[in-house]
Amino acid sequence: MDRLAELRANLHSTGLRLTPQREAVWRLFADSDRGYTLPQACLELQKKGVGQATVYRMVTTLQEMGFLRFVHDQDGGHRYIACPAGHTHYLVCRGCGRACPVTDCNLGVLEKLIAAQSGFSVEGHHLEFFGLCPQCLAHGGPLPHPPHTCC
Repeated sequence: MDRLAELRANLHSTGLRLTPQREAVWRLFADSDRGYTLPQACLELQKKGVGQATVYRMVTTLQEMGFLRFVHDQDGGHRYIACPAGHTHYLVCRGCGRACPVTDCNLGVLEKLIAAQSGFSVEGHHLEFFGLCPQCLAHGGPLPHPPHTCC
Protein backbone atom coordinates (compact mmCIF):
# COMPACT_ATOMS: atom_id res chain seq x y z
CA MET A 1 0.00 0.00 0.00
CA ASP A 2 1.46 3.39 -0.88
CA ARG A 3 1.81 6.01 1.84
CA LEU A 4 -1.10 8.13 0.55
CA ALA A 5 -3.47 5.14 0.64
CA GLU A 6 -2.12 4.25 4.08
CA LEU A 7 -2.69 7.82 5.24
CA ARG A 8 -6.23 7.81 3.86
CA ALA A 9 -6.96 4.54 5.74
CA ASN A 10 -5.42 5.83 8.98
CA LEU A 11 -7.38 9.07 8.84
CA HIS A 12 -10.58 7.15 8.06
CA SER A 13 -10.01 4.88 11.08
CA THR A 14 -9.99 7.99 13.30
CA GLY A 15 -13.11 9.44 11.68
CA LEU A 16 -11.29 11.96 9.47
CA ARG A 17 -11.37 12.35 5.70
CA LEU A 18 -8.38 13.01 3.48
CA THR A 19 -9.58 16.40 2.25
CA PRO A 20 -7.77 18.22 -0.58
CA GLN A 21 -6.22 20.54 2.03
CA ARG A 22 -4.94 17.65 4.17
CA GLU A 23 -3.60 15.92 1.10
CA ALA A 24 -1.81 19.14 0.06
CA VAL A 25 -0.09 19.22 3.47
CA TRP A 26 1.01 15.59 3.12
CA ARG A 27 2.23 16.05 -0.46
CA LEU A 28 4.29 19.12 0.45
CA PHE A 29 6.32 17.06 2.91
CA ALA A 30 6.28 13.84 0.87
CA ASP A 31 7.76 15.64 -2.15
CA SER A 32 10.68 17.18 -0.25
CA ASP A 33 13.94 15.57 0.81
CA ARG A 34 14.80 18.56 3.01
CA GLY A 35 11.48 18.98 4.79
CA TYR A 36 9.96 22.22 6.04
CA THR A 37 9.65 24.15 9.25
CA LEU A 38 6.07 24.92 10.22
CA PRO A 39 6.33 28.57 9.13
CA GLN A 40 7.83 27.51 5.77
CA ALA A 41 5.07 24.95 5.27
CA CYS A 42 2.39 27.53 6.10
CA LEU A 43 3.88 29.97 3.62
CA GLU A 44 4.04 27.37 0.83
CA LEU A 45 0.57 26.00 1.49
CA GLN A 46 -1.00 29.45 1.81
CA LYS A 47 -0.39 29.75 -1.96
CA LYS A 48 -2.70 26.72 -2.37
CA GLY A 49 -5.41 28.10 -0.11
CA VAL A 50 -4.55 25.98 2.94
CA GLY A 51 -4.87 27.85 6.22
CA GLN A 52 -2.31 27.92 9.00
CA ALA A 53 -4.56 26.11 11.48
CA THR A 54 -5.04 23.25 9.00
CA VAL A 55 -1.28 22.98 8.48
CA TYR A 56 -0.54 22.88 12.22
CA ARG A 57 -3.31 20.35 12.95
CA MET A 58 -2.34 18.12 10.04
CA VAL A 59 1.37 18.18 10.89
CA THR A 60 0.48 17.12 14.43
CA THR A 61 -1.76 14.34 13.09
CA LEU A 62 0.87 13.17 10.59
CA GLN A 63 3.49 13.11 13.30
CA GLU A 64 1.26 11.17 15.71
CA MET A 65 0.47 8.63 12.95
CA GLY A 66 4.14 8.14 12.09
CA PHE A 67 4.06 9.82 8.67
CA LEU A 68 6.22 12.79 9.69
CA ARG A 69 9.04 13.27 12.11
CA PHE A 70 11.30 16.17 12.81
CA VAL A 71 15.02 16.64 12.31
CA HIS A 72 17.05 19.41 13.89
CA ASP A 73 18.17 22.44 11.91
CA GLN A 74 21.54 24.07 12.40
CA ASP A 75 19.79 26.94 14.19
CA GLY A 76 18.16 24.56 16.68
CA GLY A 77 14.72 24.61 15.06
CA HIS A 78 12.83 21.66 13.66
CA ARG A 79 12.10 20.69 10.09
CA TYR A 80 9.46 18.05 9.48
CA ILE A 81 10.30 15.20 7.11
CA ALA A 82 7.99 12.61 5.56
CA CYS A 83 9.23 9.22 6.66
CA PRO A 84 8.79 5.73 5.30
CA ALA A 85 6.78 3.17 7.22
CA GLY A 86 8.63 1.58 10.09
CA HIS A 87 11.44 2.65 12.37
CA THR A 88 13.65 5.28 10.72
CA HIS A 89 16.59 7.50 11.61
CA TYR A 90 18.10 10.23 9.43
CA LEU A 91 21.41 11.37 8.05
CA VAL A 92 21.11 15.17 7.95
CA CYS A 93 23.46 17.16 5.72
CA ARG A 94 24.63 20.32 7.45
CA GLY A 95 25.47 21.73 4.04
CA CYS A 96 22.41 21.41 1.84
CA GLY A 97 19.86 20.34 4.47
CA ARG A 98 18.96 17.06 2.81
CA ALA A 99 17.67 14.36 5.19
CA CYS A 100 18.25 10.76 4.10
CA PRO A 101 16.44 7.90 5.87
CA VAL A 102 18.35 5.09 7.55
CA THR A 103 16.20 2.09 8.43
CA ASP A 104 18.86 -0.13 10.00
CA CYS A 105 18.75 0.16 13.77
CA ASN A 106 20.33 -2.27 16.19
CA LEU A 107 19.93 -0.25 19.37
CA GLY A 108 17.85 -2.80 21.28
CA VAL A 109 20.84 -3.96 23.34
CA LEU A 110 21.78 -0.36 24.16
CA GLU A 111 18.19 0.41 25.21
CA LYS A 112 18.23 -2.60 27.58
CA LEU A 113 21.60 -1.56 29.02
CA ILE A 114 20.42 2.01 29.61
CA ALA A 115 17.21 0.71 31.21
CA ALA A 116 19.18 -1.62 33.51
CA GLN A 117 21.65 1.12 34.53
CA SER A 118 19.09 3.90 34.99
CA GLY A 119 15.97 2.10 36.19
CA PHE A 120 14.00 3.74 33.36
CA SER A 121 11.51 1.81 31.31
CA VAL A 122 12.89 2.79 27.89
CA GLU A 123 10.07 3.13 25.35
CA GLY A 124 12.03 4.26 22.31
CA HIS A 125 14.66 6.60 20.97
CA HIS A 126 15.25 9.41 18.48
CA LEU A 127 18.59 9.38 16.70
CA GLU A 128 20.01 11.67 14.02
CA PHE A 129 23.36 11.70 12.31
CA PHE A 130 24.81 15.04 11.14
CA GLY A 131 27.53 15.78 8.64
CA LEU A 132 28.03 16.57 4.96
CA CYS A 133 26.54 14.49 2.16
CA PRO A 134 28.85 13.12 -0.55
CA GLN A 135 27.94 15.90 -2.99
CA CYS A 136 28.63 18.71 -0.51
CA LEU A 137 31.92 17.02 0.41
CA ALA A 138 32.88 16.69 -3.26
CA HIS A 139 32.37 20.42 -3.76
CA GLY A 140 34.40 21.35 -0.72
CA GLY A 141 31.50 22.48 1.42
CA PRO A 142 27.81 23.25 1.58
CA LEU A 143 25.76 23.47 -1.58
CA PRO A 144 22.67 25.67 -1.26
CA HIS A 145 20.21 23.51 -3.21
CA PRO A 146 22.00 20.92 -5.32
CA PRO A 147 19.95 18.98 -7.88
CA HIS A 148 20.72 15.53 -6.44
CA THR A 149 19.64 13.03 -3.88
CA CYS A 150 22.27 11.82 -1.48
CA CYS A 151 20.79 8.50 -0.49
